[in-house]
Amino acid sequence: MNKKMKIFEIIPQLGSGGGERFTVDLCNELVRRGHDVTLVVLHELNDTTSFYRDELITEVKVISMNKRMGFDWRLLFRLYELIKKQFPYIVHTHLRGIMYSALSILMNRSSMYYHTVHTTADREASSSIDILVRRFFFKQGWVTPVTISKESHRSFVEFYKMDAPLIVNGRNIPENILVSVFIRQEIEAYKMTSNTKILIQLARMEKVKRHTLMAHVVKRLVNEGFDIALLMIGHKNELYVEEIDKLNCTAIYILGEKHNILEYLSMADAYCLCSSYEGMPISLIEALGTSTIPICTPVGGVINTVEDGVNGFLSSDLTEESYYQALKRFLLLNDEKLVTMKRKVRESYKLYSMTECGTKYEKLFMR
Repeated sequence: MNKKMKIFEIIPQLGSGGGERFTVDLCNELVRRGHDVTLVVLHELNDTTSFYRDELITEVKVISMNKRMGFDWRLLFRLYELIKKQFPYIVHTHLRGIMYSALSILMNRSSMYYHTVHTTADREASSSIDILVRRFFFKQGWVTPVTISKESHRSFVEFYKMDAPLIVNGRNIPENILVSVFIRQEIEAYKMTSNTKILIQLARMEKVKRHTLMAHVVKRLVNEGFDIALLMIGHKNELYVEEIDKLNCTAIYILGEKHNILEYLSMADAYCLCSSYEGMPISLIEALGTSTIPICTPVGGVINTVEDGVNGFLSSDLTEESYYQALKRFLLLNDEKLVTMKRKVRESYKLYSMTECGTKYEKLFMR
């Protein structure tokens, strides 16, 4: 049996994002493997910042640092004192968790530090100071960076001029998902006919996810006579909601955040991702696990996962026209090809279980 490790997982908050989803699942997996895991959340846990809080199993300890708005320099000292006092063997940071752990990394060399790069390396650091701090810690060997896809790894090597371990993201998804009567009835209500294809865009509303582009493509296809309905699931942004509402397309439904994502995906025909950049989307793994055909832009780890025409569709570039053509190719598939592709989608998921991901992180932490 492997030795029991005391592990700190540090993340800014638990809102409905892919990095947050991943961190919660990893905490649960490491606890199931017998480790002592504490999730340190920098922000206060409230309605906005604790979307995934209830999905942590009871054995995961949670500490909220009640971070102030903006850059809270006092938090560097409070986090240092916490790590010094509790003395974890592993400190594993996510997103801007590495910046607030900087004093601990400099002053407390008793713990081993790791940082998962959740998107392409050049996008993950938001300022020149962020880049300098990360580069210094990585080059000194004080923090071990972890990349999440072949494309993520390539971007890291190119940006930092050094190598890093690669552990692909994971999510445990059962083969047969029980869908509630309520969700079934809801999905049926979105259909114009029994043949309506349900598309799901699963992402918080922000510039990189390009919800307005998605809406324009769907309206164009609806105007051409395609029987489709688009469900936008994720944190709302009123600016984008207004823009989409102005299109006056009755086939688009903005649903906001949902906890039972797997139920919605398992009832959908396609998962739509038209981002301008990505790391390795957890939502894509969820689509694979529910046999939901992905239609994506060729960004980040998506290109290492989706093979155009085999287990999904990739647009040729990032333009609206290109994504329109990719989605249209999906809509023109006959039933036989759809069945074959859905089987390939589920087969692709086997590489992305959290069980496999947790095994690799455990081995990395113990080396």
